[in-house]
Amino acid sequence: MATLQHRLSNGASVSGESGLTLAHSDDSVPQGTVLTRTLYVNITDSLANLGMAGPSAGTWKLLDGRQIQVFGMGAEVDSQVVTNQLRTALVHELKVVQDRSTFPVPLGVSISCVPANEITNVGDRFAYTVLPGMVSSVPQTIYQCDTGSEEGQQWRKDYPKWTAANLDTEGVLHVDNNAWVFVHETHPVIALLRHNVSLIGCRIDEQPKIDNEWFKVSRQVLSACCQTLRTKVLSKVTSHDLNLFQVQIKRLNAEGWDDMNDDVVAHCIGQTKEEASQFLTTPFSYMARLQIKYEIQTPS
Repeated sequence: MATLQHRLSNGASVSGESGLTLAHSDDSVPQGTVLTRTLYVNITDSLANLGMAGPSAGTWKLLDGRQIQVFGMGAEVDSQVVTNQLRTALVHELKVVQDRSTFPVPLGVSISCVPANEITNVGDRFAYTVLPGMVSSVPQTIYQCDTGSEEGQQWRKDYPKWTAANLDTEGVLHVDNNAWVFVHETHPVIALLRHNVSLIGCRIDEQPKIDNEWFKVSRQVLSACCQTLRTKVLSKVTSHDLNLFQVQIKRLNAEGWDDMNDDVVAHCIGQTKEEASQFLTTPFSYMARLQIKYEIQTPS
């Protein structure tokens, strides 16, 4: 590995090359199991309490340990298998079936598996926005992915266990106080090294394996390869970790939940002083029925 590390540290980094290739199997890419779930979201609190709650204010998520029950197929035995499946789920579509807000201020709604494509005049981005006191029973599609993406399909087939988040930990054995790690032979980094010999000047398969399945790789090489995969490949893969699914609401165009800005002053016009003072402590609610259609890979 000394030769490989030397070439990476002297300007021949794979992350800077346009000729990057990653091996794929020749078989057609099978579709995983497609599931649909409808989630009931309810966030209720006062502006004062939300203002004191910090960065996690206005957040709805599943109770710990319930992700498998909600998003799994329902007949699994090994919970770890299901957890891994949900880590690389492909979200096909997300709809807001119904929603209602009693908040007298506009809200921005962020959904963890949905791009934030609605933008305010100050540059804040959300999955979608909600007007004060709004009630809607007309379904609207917030997100719909391109399920025909060749890169995404091929990655989910060949490397279903790996995401941008776990690329340098899954299938990697770190050794304390050493400049190298052990990388499993099925790891996409090994495929990257194997099929880009012209870029790195070293054949990975000529290196000895530990226990016939682990390659010894320098940390510098691992880091460079992981960065390459994240920027050139995984940036095109639209998988999401449904174990971390959550919804969060925020006030639009306000410094904080309890900010007495123009929209609050306008709401309090005509109220008594006592009614106006109670405004910040009155509980309001955002409720929604979200329908999510997603795909998880069946373990081989």
